[in-house]
Amino acid sequence: MRINNKEFGEWTADDLQVLLSNDAYRENNFIDYKVNFAPLLDKNNKKEKQAEFRNDVCSFANADGGYIFYGIGETSGVASILAGISIPNIDHFELDRRNELQAIRPTVPDVTFSFISLQDDKYIVVLHVQRGLYKPYITEEPEGQFHFYIRHGNKKQAMSYTEIRNGFLNAAMLSEDIKSFRKERLEEHITEMKKPFALVQLIPATFRSDCVPMYDLYREGKLNFDDLFNGMIYDRAVPNVDGIYFPDYSEQRDFEQLQIFNNGAVELKMDFQIREQNLRSQQLKTERYLIIFDFEAELRKLIQGTSQMYQKLGRSTAMYVCVTIVGCKGLWNYTVNAYGANTPTKVDRNQIVCTPIEIRNIQDDVQVKEGIENCIRMTKYSLGIRM
Repeated sequence: MRINNKEFGEWTADDLQVLLSNDAYRENNFIDYKVNFAPLLDKNNKKEKQAEFRNDVCSFANADGGYIFYGIGETSGVASILAGISIPNIDHFELDRRNELQAIRPTVPDVTFSFISLQDDKYIVVLHVQRGLYKPYITEEPEGQFHFYIRHGNKKQAMSYTEIRNGFLNAAMLSEDIKSFRKERLEEHITEMKKPFALVQLIPATFRSDCVPMYDLYREGKLNFDDLFNGMIYDRAVPNVDGIYFPDYSEQRDFEQLQIFNNGAVELKMDFQIREQNLRSQQLKTERYLIIFDFEAELRKLIQGTSQMYQKLGRSTAMYVCVTIVGCKGLWNYTVNAYGANTPTKVDRNQIVCTPIEIRNIQDDVQVKEGIENCIRMTKYSLGIRM
């Protein structure tokens, strides 16, 4: 949502003046105004007010996301006053609120805080609640009661049986659709297999419904893939039915192919380097070793490039990093033993389908960095490499 032609996080007190008496920003599916923050005021009913706060967040996450403005009064759903709330320490305030949200199941929705300064240590606090990926979200209160809420119009209300059922079904379908996408793409690459390879796919949680004209954005100069995926593109962009790909026609380097889909997914197919080495104890026997250093570097660049692409697109979504390794059974790789010395181990299977690594917000640099390290660790463990 834009206010005064500015995005969330850029709003100032002057920008919020636009909301006052403005029917275009009336309370609706995406906007809620609250003149105060009840858990701070009603000490006698603090637990009940904290539960209400959690339910408000869940109601937006179970719908299509939205914004909760604390410190703005309303009349008949239209903003009427920028009252603000007193906050001695905004860091402590946010930490306390995030701790209160921990009672939400199955996981805490993606919530971003913005503190807009007024006067006398008063702030308008805006919570941006993202549309939930794991809905239905529920709140579990101390008495063991569970509550399902959803935002409809300008109100929070209990979810119907059908809404709850559809939420659970949709969460299960996402997992199955990711598996199907991986399987379909893998089968296509296996038919052209010449060397052992790794297939890395970054699949957004929105890939089933998203449609981004990647080639048009590239042609119009809105996305410069050469900068985003530096060193991974060797030739011109070629459009196809799925989006855009960058073939490598050179025969002087290990084969790589980058594909960027119109559904927002990004895929890299990379052949592994294999090195042959004679065993000292058996001069006539040659063993083949798997080299993964280049793969690690390309994996980092791929995830970082995808994060930058989503930042330019202005899209915030969870991303699932999926690594599949094919054709490496019996190859040796170097690992470190308990004494810190390199000792070789063999890959034990021909097809390794690694568990997807989730990055909750592909735009968040901290989460991206953590996701990269988790992905590298998972890949090494899958190949039998101790760390």
